[in-house]
Amino acid sequence: MNQTKITLLDIEEPIFQELRDQFTMAIPEATVTRILKIEMPERIIKRHQKFAAKMSKKHKTDLQTITHSMFYGATYYCCDPITRLETKAELCENKECTMCGILRKGNKMRKAKNRWWWWKKSAISSSNDPANSLTDSLKQRDQHPYIMFVLDVLSPLPGYTLKVFNKAATIPKYLIIFEYIDPDEHIAKRIIELSVNY
Repeated sequence: MNQTKITLLDIEEPIFQELRDQFTMAIPEATVTRILKIEMPERIIKRHQKFAAKMSKKHKTDLQTITHSMFYGATYYCCDPITRLETKAELCENKECTMCGILRKGNKMRKAKNRWWWWKKSAISSSNDPANSLTDSLKQRDQHPYIMFVLDVLSPLPGYTLKVFNKAATIPKYLIIFEYIDPDEHIAKRIIELSVNY
């Protein structure tokens, strides 16, 4: 398989319900509308598997122990993922479109946020709590719907947030598509509605 395969999960599938419940429990203001299953190109899958085997051998542990399901907020600069799926549109070439970049090649290394100015390493940062990744999904506030990736991340130790320094340590598995109502915006809108009606 040379290209990424994207399929829509049925709402009755256990993985859909599991991800939706985990997501909305962490972010009550969100409504999950769709979840897409991602199957990356074979070269990326093999790269990830090779790195996993190497890490498993180094730390003398099994693959399940070092594989963590993590959330990664992202944005897009082209058509939304559902429109793309329905029209069978090609992934865009816009360098600012995080969604298409990840769907094509996987996660890129980005400079790790660190309190030490001299920290030069690049990293991929993800969280096991979707609420912690929400800010990255909301960077384009006029964008609807919003998106968040679910990644398999390789690490010898679990963590609330994981920073990995090799792109082979992550592989996208799902893409959550959701709507989000900011609590403060909702309250302000309700106040305006009440004042008009009054």
